[in-house]
Amino acid sequence: MRVEKGSISPKDLTFSVFCFMQGTVLRSGFIISVTRQDSWAMAITGFLLALPILAVYIGLLQKFPGKNLIEIDDIVFGPVFGKILSALYLFFFVSLAALNTRDLGNFVAGYMMPETPIAAVVIIFLAGCAYTLHKGIENLMHLSVFFTIIAIGALAANSILLIKDVQPDFLRPFFQLKFPEFVQGTVSVAAVPMGEILAFTMITPMLGEGRKAGKPLLLGLALSAVSMALVVMRDIITLGPLVAIVSLPSFESMRYVSLAGILTRMESIYAVVLVILFLFKVSILLYAFVLGFTQLLSGKSRPQTNPDHGGQAREKEQPRGQRSAPPLMLISVAFVFFYSLFVFESVMENMNWGATAAPFFSLTFEFLLPAVSLLVVCLKKTGKAREVKA
Repeated sequence: MRVEKGSISPKDLTFSVFCFMQGTVLRSGFIISVTRQDSWAMAITGFLLALPILAVYIGLLQKFPGKNLIEIDDIVFGPVFGKILSALYLFFFVSLAALNTRDLGNFVAGYMMPETPIAAVVIIFLAGCAYTLHKGIENLMHLSVFFTIIAIGALAANSILLIKDVQPDFLRPFFQLKFPEFVQGTVSVAAVPMGEILAFTMITPMLGEGRKAGKPLLLGLALSAVSMALVVMRDIITLGPLVAIVSLPSFESMRYVSLAGILTRMESIYAVVLVILFLFKVSILLYAFVLGFTQLLSGKSRPQTNPDHGGQAREKEQPRGQRSAPPLMLISVAFVFFYSLFVFESVMENMNWGATAAPFFSLTFEFLLPAVSLLVVCLKKTGKAREVKA
């Protein structure tokens, strides 16, 4: 698994963040069940709460330019504690990959092909993710602009066709949430999906020298917040009280589309877009896990490759652990396959976990651990500065 500096652009990173989060945005049932008609506002408050989380990531990346999260852990905490912390991050990445894979399996087996065993859906989907990684993560990120156009186009077309069915009164009464529900909704959105951009700290070194990741990450996060607010608001004014009951509000909204009795079954477009976005997100998570796992086993830093060199030169520069990425990829995909099948027994259990325990689970890895790393870095620099003055 080669990592080349300068192989992606800031634009690729921005739209990759947007595509990465759209899969979760289109599955907004876990938050709407709690915050109901005020759910659209959670996209705004969740984005504001996610800004300090993003600031921690940017702070670490700026202090260690050209390094990914696993390499930063080794530098900050040393070879022993650094690897322990890295193993925790890898557990988080593979857990997110398994959870999203199970969500995809539940969606396809429950709505698109009810007679199909979920295991068959999952294995075909993961095979697609493995093929995507085999072709190169940078190629997938180059396609993020195309995927974004598809997602926004489908959203716009479906929203226009639903205009005749909307009832703005469903948004009332405004801001009637109790404070605990408001906090729960805000934290849930900040952690799931916004804080999950932690996975991109494994990819940002691909931007190359002189290119900062802060602005693309922030812009991608902001675009996702706007998209989430619009999607949730559309679902609320279309479904009304039903929005808090169904597990996939966006999918149910699409079933309302009917133009002169000819243009119907628009939910099929939603299904195709959702599968594409799921594949994009899980591929990113698998890449973050496999790359980190490779570096953890090899005990070496990512090589400083030159895109101008030939393929054979790059291959020679790869450490032994990097060349073992293909078998590690297959092992990782197999692990995600079994993990996803046993992670939850039912869709309702999944939704309940997403609305209650998931934010606290995610924030432990998304905010607490990176914040500790940044604090340690700042304390070390402060101590060195005092020693120099003394």
